[in-house]
Amino acid sequence: MTIEFWPRRCLTPKPAPKLKKPRTRRPKLPIPVGKAHQKLSQAIICGDHELASWLDAVAKADLVTGNPDSIRQLRERLDAAMAPLDATAP
Repeated sequence: MTIEFWPRRCLTPKPAPKLKKPRTRRPKLPIPVGKAHQKLSQAIICGDHELASWLDAVAKADLVTGNPDSIRQLRERLDAAMAPLDATAP
């Protein structure tokens, strides 16, 4: 009968692999105003604060293209969505 010597790394259990966060999908800039409206609606429905803040930064950097009236409406929607909630609201 022979004695086998195993390397220590083979005897210790491997730690569980860490799950990576899914990569955030961001469209190439500049984006059209219609897609920005869609992304804002998606952020509002899903409660995605990161997407809403990204859209706010894109709009403030003037990286949204399209009709100036539509861009103005988008900025108004963004201001309403990014405004802090009232403490008196139930």
